[in-house]
Amino acid sequence: MTNEELKEAFKKRIPVNHRGVEYKYISAVIYRIRSRKIVVLAELMDRCGHSVVIVDADGVTALCTGPP
Repeated sequence: MTNEELKEAFKKRIPVNHRGVEYKYISAVIYRIRSRKIVVLAELMDRCGHSVVIVDADGVTALCTGPP
């Protein structure tokens, strides 16, 4: 996802997919510096709402565009 797509999915709390696993929504967007480069990460809420996973934002895809 691009930064803009990530931000929209985060604001709208739409379901996302990462490596074939569906997540409830993006609960945070994280910016870190690795090897002098800014890396964008996404914190994804699991479907039960009990835990999160932090992944590279590049591998995240939106499952829908949100409510009509």
